[in-house]
Amino acid sequence: MEFSKRNHDGRAEADTRPFYACIYRHGIRQIQIWACFVFWSIGAISLIPQAGWGFTMFDFGSRLHRGHWSGWFFWGFAAIFFLYEFFVRVMPSVIMDDLSTELHATPVALSSALAVYLWVYAPMQLLVGGLFDRFGTRVLIVGASAICGAGCLVFALGDSLATVGLSRGMAGFGSAFAFVGAVYVATVWFPPSRLALIAGITTAVGILGEVIGQTPMVNAVKAFGWRNVVLTVGWAGIAYAGVLWVVIPKRPAWFHERFTPEDETQISILKGIFRVLVSWPIWGLGLISAILYLPLSVVAAMWGNTFMEKAGGYSAEEASFATIVLAVGWLLGSPVMGVLSDRWGSRRLPLMVGSVGGGAAMCVLLWPSLLGYGGLLTLMFIAGLFTSTQVVCFAASMEVAPKPLRGTATACCNFITMMVAAILQIWIGWVLTAEVKAPAHHGGHPAVVKPSLLLDAATATDFRWAMGIIPALFVVALIVCVVLPETAPPRKQPRNDA
Repeated sequence: MEFSKRNHDGRAEADTRPFYACIYRHGIRQIQIWACFVFWSIGAISLIPQAGWGFTMFDFGSRLHRGHWSGWFFWGFAAIFFLYEFFVRVMPSVIMDDLSTELHATPVALSSALAVYLWVYAPMQLLVGGLFDRFGTRVLIVGASAICGAGCLVFALGDSLATVGLSRGMAGFGSAFAFVGAVYVATVWFPPSRLALIAGITTAVGILGEVIGQTPMVNAVKAFGWRNVVLTVGWAGIAYAGVLWVVIPKRPAWFHERFTPEDETQISILKGIFRVLVSWPIWGLGLISAILYLPLSVVAAMWGNTFMEKAGGYSAEEASFATIVLAVGWLLGSPVMGVLSDRWGSRRLPLMVGSVGGGAAMCVLLWPSLLGYGGLLTLMFIAGLFTSTQVVCFAASMEVAPKPLRGTATACCNFITMMVAAILQIWIGWVLTAEVKAPAHHGGHPAVVKPSLLLDAATATDFRWAMGIIPALFVVALIVCVVLPETAPPRKQPRNDA
């Protein structure tokens, strides 16, 4: 295996500089491999909370009150880890060609290895909420950052699909703690009236990580080679684990004083998950969250660019920029929608507005050339603004759950969101394949068999049939919003209310 870099034509070529030759001769690469596994082990051990152990530099949380400005400080560092996780999540999308060439992998095999991230991330959501409820934020988020960074190191140093799958699984495991951890910090240090605002700002920070993972990542890969960039990202994650250990305080003693004796009753993690999942509002909020998230999880993350190229006739660069505009709409809309939800004293209203506006935008998007390229960019931005109301679902999920299970409720909502996204990604691919192979729709191409030819043979009509399920699901989201009970707290609330 050789490290690679880009030549002036944009093609991958072996990096034969003496420095790397020296590294290989002296076996430093093997040392790095063992080192990343050691860091992974350290991270895994730190995920086993034990009372009273560990050095504490900033254990002054018990001397700070809820609503103190330091809450923004603690939340900010947890939110930066979510930005880092989001960057790691989208990072492989810009190096697919390099991975396929160096690993001699077919698109199906490569995508299957990379998808291990999601299949580890989604089920972990059922557990991380209970872990935060039971043990707090500090130890869990530190170990998660170390494991996520170690996964990037394994990814950069790997030379097989099995190693890629292992590394993405490690990254998915560590990333599973990021969003829930940041929101859980908010439940400790902020009053309930600000939960929607904090959830919105947290989502905006994560979307910024997605933006950084596109064009800036492409430029960095061209300048330094993808392995060097991913190695740097991995070491940054491990270093940031140390920063989190210093900055994030232990859960303050007064946190438990806000609970009633009934709230203080110890609930096992599995019982907590069951108690949350038997509540139908959680499933309703999870479904709404998943549908409002489809423009990012399905359109932006997988099928959107190819669809706009096929159905709209746009270039790859134009389609990619339109996707970034969608992310910018989310970036700006998430905190705004959180503020509006808190000021209106309603969760249902912004979710209904998002379902109507997002569904209309997704319906028009089925004909991406209808409004011209300028109109497409405007449409994507509007779609991002409307569907960014998804952040309200996390605040509502915490409000319908018992106080000690708010982290579990957030995680269960996120679990439903990610599982629906995974199913829809596969569903659209299945519909596209069926449409391309159907003689009734492709009488001139009845013998398309090779998987590598299926996507090229798909027409704009095929993509509309496949993507049409997205605006249809927005109708479902609106119906669920109508029957969903209002969960928002009163607009004026005492500071010490839990």
